[in-house]
Amino acid sequence: MKTKRLLLFTFLFCFIVFGALSETLTLTFLGDCSIGDAIQFRKRDTSYHGVIREKGMDWPFSLVSDYLKADDLTIANLEGSMTTLTRHKDTRWPLVIDPSHAGILQSGSIEVVNTANNHALDFFAQGYQDTLDSLDAAGIAHFGTLSPPSRTGVNRQTIVERKGVKIGFVGFTYPQKSDLKLLETAVAELREEGCALVVLSLHWGRETHLIPNNTQYNFAREAMKYGIDLIYGHHPHVVQPIALYEGKPVLFSTGNFTFGTMSKVDPSTGLFQVEYDLSGEKPALSKIRVIPCVTTGTGDYRPTPVTDPKEQQAIFKKLTFTKPPRGFEALPDSFLETGEAVFHTP
Repeated sequence: MKTKRLLLFTFLFCFIVFGALSETLTLTFLGDCSIGDAIQFRKRDTSYHGVIREKGMDWPFSLVSDYLKADDLTIANLEGSMTTLTRHKDTRWPLVIDPSHAGILQSGSIEVVNTANNHALDFFAQGYQDTLDSLDAAGIAHFGTLSPPSRTGVNRQTIVERKGVKIGFVGFTYPQKSDLKLLETAVAELREEGCALVVLSLHWGRETHLIPNNTQYNFAREAMKYGIDLIYGHHPHVVQPIALYEGKPVLFSTGNFTFGTMSKVDPSTGLFQVEYDLSGEKPALSKIRVIPCVTTGTGDYRPTPVTDPKEQQAIFKKLTFTKPPRGFEALPDSFLETGEAVFHTP
């Protein structure tokens, strides 16, 4: 009896001690989320607005919500203006989102959104402010610098804390070399506020191109000099490869995730999860994992997890460099098979 008690005590002791030592922080990054429509389509039954009216706010993330609720933090790129305004810029696809659709983000467990993208000002400055007001009312953190900030007046960072770790977020639309000074200042301020991790969100690259371009490579190299821990890219509407730069993840493009209006693109996407080991003095990268999905278009709009191994590996291949650019490191070969890259931590 004493032996059994001793074994039980030993098991519980090891579980508590080693469980604490192996605590991790999991961040999930999603691609473009335009949870509305180009204004000219929003009244159609098959539009994003029409589907939400019929199916409810839970619908868009219903097939992936379990994953998102199980992580520590989910971050998405929000495309479009949450506004009731109808006057818009002279652009082909002015993206509008009913303010009530903030409930879609809430039900999907999306806690942080980037608002720095090329559709942020489709409904002018007031439409952008309406977006921020809707997000604030829903308790969803947001960040973004609209280039050039000297003209737009928009330069906002945010900090979210999980498991005792402060995570800072800074983002730019179409980043330029002139933005690097702003980036340096923002990172320094976030570090002063106690951020152990800083995420840089970049709306960049060429639409529908599966391979990044030299502008992306060059900006990433320069940005990493300022102490960024991770680059989170979007805008091409398709996925692009993942790389490491000096041991830090660079997600060049996370593709479309759920997107009204635009559906005629490669549907490959996923849940891009980056895991940090919290057992040391500071968070250490321990794993990159992609849960492969395909996004669906008109009339559905739900990202759907891919379960067929061959289809999964086809997506993993799109996320892998065969010959990484100078200074960048490809993910290990195991990623092609499993969608996971595991790293040794101190």
